[in-house]
Amino acid sequence: MGRYLHKVCMAVVAVLCVATLGQAAATVQTLDYDVVVVGGGGSGACAGLSAAQAGAKVLVIEKGRQLGGSSALTKGMMGVNTSLQKARHMELTPKDIFKRMEDYTHLLFNARLGRMTVEKSADTIDWLMDNGVKLWLPGRPQQYAHDAEEPIIYHMWDGHQGMAALQAAIVKAGGDLLLRTEATKIYTNADGSMKGVHAEGDDGTLYEINAKAVVVATGGYIGDNAMLKANGIVGHPMGWLPSDGVGLKMAWAAGATKYKEEVTQYHGTGIVTADNRESVLFPKLEALIHIPILWVDQTGQRYYNEDYVYDNALVSHALVSIGGEGMVVFDQKMVDTFSKEKVGLTDSFAQIRGIEGGFAGPLPTLQQDLEAGVSEGIVFKGKNLEELAAKAGFLKDEFIDQVADYNTYVANKDDQQFFKSAKSLLYPVSEGPFYALKVVTYNLTTIGGIKVNEKLEAVTPDFKPIKGLYAAGNVVGGLYSDSYMVIEGLTMGFAAISGREAGTNSAEYAKSLR
Repeated sequence: MGRYLHKVCMAVVAVLCVATLGQAAATVQTLDYDVVVVGGGGSGACAGLSAAQAGAKVLVIEKGRQLGGSSALTKGMMGVNTSLQKARHMELTPKDIFKRMEDYTHLLFNARLGRMTVEKSADTIDWLMDNGVKLWLPGRPQQYAHDAEEPIIYHMWDGHQGMAALQAAIVKAGGDLLLRTEATKIYTNADGSMKGVHAEGDDGTLYEINAKAVVVATGGYIGDNAMLKANGIVGHPMGWLPSDGVGLKMAWAAGATKYKEEVTQYHGTGIVTADNRESVLFPKLEALIHIPILWVDQTGQRYYNEDYVYDNALVSHALVSIGGEGMVVFDQKMVDTFSKEKVGLTDSFAQIRGIEGGFAGPLPTLQQDLEAGVSEGIVFKGKNLEELAAKAGFLKDEFIDQVADYNTYVANKDDQQFFKSAKSLLYPVSEGPFYALKVVTYNLTTIGGIKVNEKLEAVTPDFKPIKGLYAAGNVVGGLYSDSYMVIEGLTMGFAAISGREAGTNSAEYAKSLR
């Protein structure tokens, strides 16, 4: 393949690399493949592996130093009726999860794509394990809101181990990896079918790659602030920032239909500075945004039942409904209590963080951390409610009335406004000084953009396949209606399932043209 595209041995994995010292910037390499996969995260790795195992000549292009992307940072994925569930005598059918998809989306989704996802999940879990990926079932769901759900659908993994195993498996199956290289254009033939890809290495090497099929698996556009703003996406982007939308733009330019590109995975909450950077005080104050005390919007009024703090998706969705930012309000008595003892409220991250007993607290440095938060501008403090309203920007009368009503709900253990559970009505807001802590929704990734069918073929607006163009993972539009579904591990599960299917189907298509 030329002296500038050579193989480098790293441990037991042979990886096709592009870093050669002294390489001329004008070097152009011409390569020939059946299938080119653009993006080497979870969906791209699964696409590359399945295509190689199906007998296609495959190249995976990844701009990082190794395969991984956001998938390397994930903790697990959805699985339905898997061998691991059966080993624990758990009974669950694809129909059960599919019906949940229908109910959540109100049928505003691609039902055939959803059905394929749940039907193929068990086989995909086994396939991953057969290829060296270690997966296991936890003892209980990862979120308290899902504790009543049995069987467990969240199959845990070590993302770094899993991605390393997939990288090794691709090479073992005969696939090639082009690392530290970014694809920037898809070429098409006169009839609209795929012709190949243009890519650029970070050393200046240019690649003209002929291919019969192209799989776009670049992971959305969480790293492109302009695209986020254009699509009305709010909150703090905490996902894989190298995902800059280039794959979507390439696919659209090659004829793919834009579809649901505004859908994103709001998931969880955080504490950020005025310029939307995660606050250094977040780890010290985050317990306050993980419990169901008084949450208000920018006017100082409640906007949801705070018990939804126990579901990472729903708590963030509620924040999005008020613009992506709210505040948690509490008084000095609660601060004093929280500084010395557990507060009697379960921390929503207790299972993830391994907090013994589940209850939040104690936070011995809470008072000084709040004072630091005041200096940073993430905490407002007032000697009375009027002063707090003025500093936080609340509507004074509405805020004072809301606090009075909330205190009545706490006293009577009866939330007449949003019906929060009595066990969560523990702390009134009655003894000054008073505090308001900013909280924002977090955004893991965008989850849409390319219209596909259940074969992961990119399609025209009327669902006619575009010959040789496929999409997988977070660039796919249609699985979700307007938000991430409350199905644990669905994003990573869909990445693996859609990647595998796109790889297999693109390989079969490419081989049919030989």
